[in-house]
Amino acid sequence: MIRHFLRRLRHLPLFVSGRPVFEGPLYREAELARLANLFGHVDLEQWKGLRILEVGAGLGHLGDAFRQLGFDVTSSDGRAEHVERMRAAGKNALVLDLDSVDPNIIADFDIVLAFGVLYHLSEPEHFLTMCGENAEILLLETAVLDRSEAAIEMVAEAGGRRGQDQALNVYGCRPSPAWVEQTCRDAGFDSVRDISTPMANWSIGVFDWDPRDDGTYRREGLNFRKMWVCEKS
Repeated sequence: MIRHFLRRLRHLPLFVSGRPVFEGPLYREAELARLANLFGHVDLEQWKGLRILEVGAGLGHLGDAFRQLGFDVTSSDGRAEHVERMRAAGKNALVLDLDSVDPNIIADFDIVLAFGVLYHLSEPEHFLTMCGENAEILLLETAVLDRSEAAIEMVAEAGGRRGQDQALNVYGCRPSPAWVEQTCRDAGFDSVRDISTPMANWSIGVFDWDPRDDGTYRREGLNFRKMWVCEKS
C-alpha cells in the first residue's frame, strides 16, 4: 500500500515557477516520507467524504496528495503571499494565523492536517484546543523535545528568506511528546496514537531517535520529530 502511494506522490506537481523554500529537494523528500508514513498507518477509505483543513500549508503540497485521492481540501497559511500562490494554482486556500485561530473556521472541517507547523506556533495550546473542540481528527507532526515529562519551551525563530517557513509571530515552541499527547487528550481527543516510525526518516529530521531525556530537540544537526493520529470516539 505504501509503495502504491509513493508512486502516485512522486508524480504530484510539487514544483512551480520561482524558488520558494518549499520547492527545494529537502522539502520534497520530507513530504513524501511523511505522507508515506501516515498512509501506512491509517485506513483512508474510512475518511472518504470528510473535509480536510491543511494548516501551515506553505504551498499546499501535502494537501495535494489528499486532493489526488479525491478529498475536499482547503489549504491555509499565515502568510498571504503563500495563499496567493495556492489560489493562483487553483487550490481552495485561506489566510489563517494559528496563534489566534477562529474556532468557527475549524468547525467547518472534519480533519485538520497539521504537519510541520505546531513547533512554529507561539500559542500551541490554543491551537490544539481549538482543534479538539471543533474537529473529529487531527493529523499532527512536529519537532519535539527529548524529555519524558510534559514540558514545552519557547524559542525565537529565524527571519529573512528562511522566514518563509518559520514562526509567523517570531516565537515558536519545542514541546515534549508527553506535552503534546496530554494537551491533545485535554482538548478532547480520546485516541492519541503515536505513529512515528524509522521509515519516516528524512534529511532534516529524524523520527526514530534514541531518547536520552536531556531536554534537547536536535542531535547531530537533526530535529527530533514525532507524528500522531488524534481521533474522537
